[in-house]
Formats: sequence, C-alpha cells, structure tokens
Amino acid sequence: MRISRGGAFVAAVIAGALVLTGCTPADTAAPDTVKDTLVLGKSFDLATADPARSFETTGGIFGRAVYDTLLTFAKGDATTPIPMVAESYEVNEGATEYTFALRDDVVFSDGTPLTSADVVFSFDRVKNIQGNGSFLMEGLSVTAPDESTVVITSEKPNTAIPAIITAQTLGIVNSEVVKANGGTDAEDASTTDTAEEFLNTTSAGSGPYIIETFNTETETVIVANPNYWGEPAAYEKIVLKNATAENQLMDVQSGTIDIALDLGSDQLPAIESNPDLVIESGISPTIFFLFSNANPEISEITSTQAFRDAVKYGLDYDGLLEIAGDGSEQVAGVVPSVFFGALKPADVTVRDLDKAKAAVAELGDIDPIELEYPSDFSVAGISFGAVAERIQANLKEVGLEITLAPSPISTALDSYRGGTEEMGLWLWNPDYPDPADYLVFAPDNIVGLRAGWTGGSHTELVELSEQAAVTTDEAEREAIFREYQLAMNEVGVFAPLFQPAASVVAGKDIEGAVFSAVFGIDLTYIGK
Repeated sequence: MRISRGGAFVAAVIAGALVLTGCTPADTAAPDTVKDTLVLGKSFDLATADPARSFETTGGIFGRAVYDTLLTFAKGDATTPIPMVAESYEVNEGATEYTFALRDDVVFSDGTPLTSADVVFSFDRVKNIQGNGSFLMEGLSVTAPDESTVVITSEKPNTAIPAIITAQTLGIVNSEVVKANGGTDAEDASTTDTAEEFLNTTSAGSGPYIIETFNTETETVIVANPNYWGEPAAYEKIVLKNATAENQLMDVQSGTIDIALDLGSDQLPAIESNPDLVIESGISPTIFFLFSNANPEISEITSTQAFRDAVKYGLDYDGLLEIAGDGSEQVAGVVPSVFFGALKPADVTVRDLDKAKAAVAELGDIDPIELEYPSDFSVAGISFGAVAERIQANLKEVGLEITLAPSPISTALDSYRGGTEEMGLWLWNPDYPDPADYLVFAPDNIVGLRAGWTGGSHTELVELSEQAAVTTDEAEREAIFREYQLAMNEVGVFAPLFQPAASVVAGKDIEGAVFSAVFGIDLTYIGK
C-alpha cells in the first residue's frame, strides 16, 4: 500500500481558490440501525482527553470521534483533505493566507452552534499551552473576520496547512464551556489553563461521540452524541480497552473484543482461517527510530560523531526486520515510505562492521551507555524490549556495551521529552500526512531537542529544514526533503529503523473497520 500526496492537489492549493468536495459527516451514509456496543483492543499510550494537550496515538483515535476539525480525510485516504467543519477554503498565491468558510449547521454536544470564535480559541489555546502539539501552530496566527469565516496566516509559505489542521490536537472545542471550566487561550495559558481535569470527564466537542468514562490505564468509553449535527453515530457505545497484543489475539477470537488494533504479523496466521474474522493489512506510517543524545552535558560519548557512526553502521537492519515481522520494511529516512518526500529503498543505511569497529576504536575505553525505552507499550505486536535486546546484541558485536533501561511509558515519556536519555528507542506516528511533519527531527526542533540536538554544530541542516518548510513547488519540495534526510542520515543523531506492517482485525459483521494512515482507525466510519 503506497500512499503519495498528489501533485494536482498541491498545485491547486498554491494556484488560488480551492473549493473542497468530498464525503462530509453530514453526507455519510447513516447506519440502518444504531448498534449497541463496539469494543476495541489497543495497547494504550493514552495521557489526556484534552485535545490541546493530547499527542499520543490512542488519544488521536479517541479524539477523532469526539472533536471535529476544520478539514479531515476520507476513510482510508491520506492524500487529499476533505470538508468537515469548513465547507470550503481559499488560499493566496504565496500559500501564506488560508480563508475558511464554515458550515452553518455544526453544533457542540450541548447544542451550542460552533462559530469562528471557537476555532480561534481552540487554535490559540493549542499554541499558548505550549504542549507537545503546540509546534503545529508555529508561525501561524488565526483570526475571525465574522462568525462563519476563519483566516489562518502563516509567517512563511506553507502548503502543509490543509494537512496540519486535520491533526486531532487541533480539534475544535466549545470555547465558552472550556473558559467556564478553567480554560484560556491567553499567552500565559501554559501556567494558567486548568481545563484539563474538566475535559478528562466531559466532552466539549462537536463530534459524533461524547465521553462517558475516561481512564488512561484500563478502558475509555464514549457514547453517541444525541446532538450530533451529521448522520447519527453507528453505535450507542464504543469501548477502547487497554490490552497487550497477546490479550487482543485471545479476545478477538473469543469475541470479547470486536476489533484488535495491535496484532503482529507473526500472530495473524493463527486467525487467517477463522471465518468469523476479517484481516485488513498494509504498511504502517509509524517509524521506529533510535537516537544518540547529541548534548555533551548528557553524555560526552553519545554526542560524538564516532559513537553515532558506530551505532549507525553497527546495527543489523535486516535482523531488526525479523523482529518487526512480515510486511515490515526498513525505513530509509525519517519520512515513512507511504508519504510524499520519502527516500528511496536504495537509500537505506547498510550495516558495515568494519566502519563500526573503526569508530569504536576511535572512541577508546568508554563506560556502558544506557538505552531507555517503554516497557509496557507495543505497536503491531512489536515489543520495544525485543527490539532493544537486538540492538544491544548488535552493538556488542562491534564493541559497544549498552545497558537496557526500560520503564513504564508514562515514566519513559517524561525522560524522553525532557531530553535526558543517553540513547532512546522510540517511534513516531504522523500528526498529519505531509513530510513537513518530519522537520521536527531537525536540530532545534521538538524531537531534535529531545535528542539534545541544537543547531550550532550543524547549521547546514537547520538551513535545509527551514528551506524545506517554505518551498511550495512540488518537485523542489521532493528534492529538498531528499537532501534533508540524506544529511540527517550522514550525521546520525537519529537512526531510522523500520516501519511495521499494520493490521486491523475485526469481526466479519463489523463494517468500515479500515486501517487509516492518518488516524490508525477512524471510529466515525465504523458501522457505516
């Protein structure tokens, strides 16, 4: 399954007015009957129900059903944004100003009409809370000329804006309700906004579902929104159940859950002949990556080029694919192969033991280096522990001693986001399907800084990332994203590892359970 962003869409964006058409929520075929309960198994990385603070995979699945966005993507598509709250938009020739016309029939779950003021509040709140997803608003400002018009202005040309605003972090909240419960979009929102506790128990969105119960460790339950402005939800209740891949395999066979989202390719043969289950698979846009902290205050060893070269050339990428399973593929750069701007298969890094051992010899005698990763989180049936153990063994072959330091995901995320890990094994799911989303790995950007990487020693990479962000011509964008990723690979702070296969396993009577490269699975389409 290869997904690329079509040049015709990008050309239309920068040419002038673009009127969106597509299957909006109001146009989606209604279910013949509203069904009772749908249960999904998912390995949780759930942290919050507040869209402005949510930045995890499970949160995106949950948020898509509760909070609407200006634009979205059709079921299974990741190429062309379609209308949601906005029915159309226009963009100026320089791709710096986008004007959105809002629908006039969208209401929040309490029946309050959604207006442009709610969009401005929601976007400014994301920016000023300064959470993990605040970078989505970097360089952008939002205004509302009238109740039904929103204008997004970018400091620099930005053709990625239509894709960016599909991100669930930019879900639109009922501004009056959130303000009444401690929310603010003021510049000091990072210290004064206290609405998260309220939003973890109560919906303030306009989506087809609302929160019944929210729990980050066991299960989260959403129920049909009786005031939904589009076609009614297909289910009275959807339960997201926290479960390991092993438990999901047992539960989907017994009927305890209706859909399993994390089964690995090695688990699928056990159910391929089951007539009651349907398997839908494809290559995932998720990338697993390893990083070596570039901050000498964290490690005088991992911050050296010799250490990065030892890691880059010491890894057995083919062996890691064995752990990732059938259907996985080595990722050549930070942009996954399913998106426009990805490197070619011929660009992958190849193991070179001679180069790795020469780099280790240059390092001399060093103490063991600690590798941190989440111990209780898996994706597509892949355990971080198994990958970490293989990395440890690979690097021992070339003379590097790696100490494994697993911890629960909540703890591991804190150290990762705090930039304190000597080495880290993590993954990246797309926030939106455009290569611009992967500029976060550059020096001085959000993921780069988690790896202790500032731009002082690699100014050329900073310049490349800045140029990639503002280039509008399709061919030029592709060329510069290629140059950017090859330069990233040469430095080697990040070692892109692989993309796993992705599977959605569902009961044969479950309609619309399709893998989404954007959302993982789109709960709003299931049952329709």
